[in-house]
Amino acid sequence: MKLCFLLLFFLAFFEANAQVHLYPDSLRQNLQTLEEKDQVLDLLRIAFYYAQENTDSALNYVNKAEQISTKYQDTLGEIITYRIKGVVFFESNRPDSTIWYYRKGRSLAEQAGQDLQLAHFDNNIGMYYWNKGLLTEALGHFYEAKKVYDLEENLYDKAMVSNNIGLIYQSLGDYDKALTFGVEAHDLRRAIPDSIDIMTSLGNLSFIYTELEEYEKSDSILYESLKISDALDYAIEESKSYSGLASNLERQGNFKEAEDLYMKAIALSKDLVNQSHLMNRYAELANLYLKTGRFEEAAQLADLSLLISDSLQVKSANSAALMTFALSKIALRDQEEGFKALEDYNKLTDSLFNAQKATSLSEMEVRYETEKKEQLIALQEADIAQQKAINRMQLFISGGGFILISLVGGLWYNRNRYRKQLEIQDLKAAEEKNRLKAVIEAEEKERSRIARELHDGLGQSLTAAKIFVGSLGKNPDSEEDQRSKEKSMGLLSHSIQEVRQISHNLMPKKFEGQGLLQALEEMEELINKTHQVDFRLNLAPFDLRLKKENQVHLYRIIQELVNNGLKHGDISQIELSIQENNQTLSINYRDNGPGFSEKELHNSTGIGWQNMTTRAGFLGGTIKLNSSDQGADLLVTVPNSA
Repeated sequence: MKLCFLLLFFLAFFEANAQVHLYPDSLRQNLQTLEEKDQVLDLLRIAFYYAQENTDSALNYVNKAEQISTKYQDTLGEIITYRIKGVVFFESNRPDSTIWYYRKGRSLAEQAGQDLQLAHFDNNIGMYYWNKGLLTEALGHFYEAKKVYDLEENLYDKAMVSNNIGLIYQSLGDYDKALTFGVEAHDLRRAIPDSIDIMTSLGNLSFIYTELEEYEKSDSILYESLKISDALDYAIEESKSYSGLASNLERQGNFKEAEDLYMKAIALSKDLVNQSHLMNRYAELANLYLKTGRFEEAAQLADLSLLISDSLQVKSANSAALMTFALSKIALRDQEEGFKALEDYNKLTDSLFNAQKATSLSEMEVRYETEKKEQLIALQEADIAQQKAINRMQLFISGGGFILISLVGGLWYNRNRYRKQLEIQDLKAAEEKNRLKAVIEAEEKERSRIARELHDGLGQSLTAAKIFVGSLGKNPDSEEDQRSKEKSMGLLSHSIQEVRQISHNLMPKKFEGQGLLQALEEMEELINKTHQVDFRLNLAPFDLRLKKENQVHLYRIIQELVNNGLKHGDISQIELSIQENNQTLSINYRDNGPGFSEKELHNSTGIGWQNMTTRAGFLGGTIKLNSSDQGADLLVTVPNSA
């Protein structure tokens, strides 16, 4: 995991606030010249410098800063203290303490109305979740930070969060979005300029072009990064650049040259304080050895990589090494250890869990974009209000003898007000149109992305099955061969079931063949099979006249209602009734959960409610909430002829 982003963030913060040279000795000297109440920031700067090397010293300085900020009721100092404390624990691999202080500081920043500090915490918490392999949670916090940074003038913050979002999309395999945010971060860093961050952006862009199989463009960027890292003697980026060049060679079949460059990258990473770089380099070379049939070496390097990830408590971010280790052990006929590693890998990368999480990514993107546009509308309205006040004052001053000027001014004012109102109406109309388009397209695009990623997920299982088959000996009745056969069949069966389940989540089979009502009956059957929730579907006799594409929208509304109940409510019963009255379909959803208010829905972090109301509006219908503490109760009405 690229923890250097977090460190660089804090350096940028301190440099923006420093009045002295930022080294511990000079900072300690400066402390002697300051009154106690003014020592907080310098104490925190010293603590930050000790964070990686001496945790005890770092905590001593942080605790002193905390005492002073509490004594003098320095809220901002107290907020930053929590943040630096989180960093110290982060660097000393104490994740529970890290997230506790981040959350505590974030809560304090929110209470104090410190939006910029709130954004800093969101970025840090995003890094924490990213380091844990929880990409959805990380992305949510990064988008929250970006909303604030977009309104600030600090180019560093803007570049940092765009870079982080781009890297999340890299991990998710969405290289179009990764490229968009990566280029944005790179351009901002060129404008600062900051050589180290420019190298970081170049490395990220090269990776994207590699995945897009544009190897010449990727190589060109990596050589540019190498020139900068050589000049600065910056081993982190130099190691990553050699790794990137090796990856390009490996993908083009130049395995010997790739191995040489991977070895060079490993040598550079061994002396780095942050061992996550060495973890990644070992995993990369192990994968190369696996591809070329050097299974013993592959297993050894993958094991070294896993040992580091265990020590850093980031095993979830190192699943590739776990799979390499499993396949290598199986190929070496050490099936017991190989099977165990494979089971660990499957637990770590449960594709059904990822499928349930997938749509929340598009929700975050749409929420960020729509809130950004709503801010623009608010600013426009504020400008008009200010202009009205100015115009009223001008009319007042120009009265008493200047009637003609007042009349002309009044006409100008009314014309200007009318023009501004039209602008806002157009902006709101365009925003509503974009919101509708964004919500629908984002959801369907996300489902398409999941379908594309089936190839990668299945590839690992099928590769393992192939190795099992290849490991069969000459005696088909032996216990070892029988075990390999059983494992092969198990993997293939698991893959088939996985495809069916995820395919059903995207679009039920009965929907394609028959329609909405049959798909809902299938939903009822599947949920009742879990024996955890009693799902009752009541369909009154009527002729469904909705177009097929509009049936999809209605199905998504119902699916959202049911999924929200299953995920967010402690429920044991769901009742869904559909009937027709005066050519209008009425869909009534009820459950026995804790219920919620309309205000809670509007203040929720996702766009589930917005998604449903937008789709209902698209069909010319409405959604009405009648919820109480006895459970959720929602009524959806749409024309049956839509």
